[in-house]
Amino acid sequence: MKTLIYIITLCFAPVIWGQSTNTEVVAKIKTKKVDNTITIIGTATNTTEVYKTLKYSLLVTKTGVVSGNTSKNTQGGRFTLSENETKKLSTIGINMAEKDKVIVLLLIYEEDQIIGKDRIAFNEKKKTKKKVEKNNDGIELKGIVIEETKTKPGRDFYETFYNKYTFSNINGNRIVGIYEKLSLGRSTIIQVKIDDNIIHEFLGKPDLEYLTEMATLSLRRVYKHFKDLEKQEQHIKQY
Repeated sequence: MKTLIYIITLCFAPVIWGQSTNTEVVAKIKTKKVDNTITIIGTATNTTEVYKTLKYSLLVTKTGVVSGNTSKNTQGGRFTLSENETKKLSTIGINMAEKDKVIVLLLIYEEDQIIGKDRIAFNEKKKTKKKVEKNNDGIELKGIVIEETKTKPGRDFYETFYNKYTFSNINGNRIVGIYEKLSLGRSTIIQVKIDDNIIHEFLGKPDLEYLTEMATLSLRRVYKHFKDLEKQEQHIKQY
């Protein structure tokens, strides 16, 4: 039994302990509100003595209290940080009614690994009866889909997948990433990833019917992946 527990621990150690963030690089969201306008500022601080080359994504999602419509604004790019430097990464201004729901997420990557993150929310319903799952730095990351696409088919796939993902209410507790990389000629490869796992990848095509079909297939595989993770975590808890 001890050997079995040891093997399980080794296999799933990256899942349990590989989520440490905001240690070497600290992500921080700052906000300023004037009347019905909110200015959102994403910042990063290098706490080490090492020069770093990084990239970031700043995502803002707003749901109107009257219309119920959801709008998204995403900014991102590459940047560098000298030792012990703090840098302003991006600024987004949005109009917000009194009861609009706004969620802001800042992610900082080093070689495709998330090493810094911050999240704030306005008018988000508090969950009292249902347990809220958080990772080890206390930041809830449920139902998040990030985008790093390069072409219109890539963006079309992201929009289609995101709408299906939101409607299905999977609400996974890990970030789903939609990535696009250049392939031979003018073609691209679109990848759906969770952590470092490629859940689905396919050739990008300017065909909405094809992209919708790929979004449906990707959604099924993402759902299965979350279910498998859930079973693994339950299995670990039993030991």
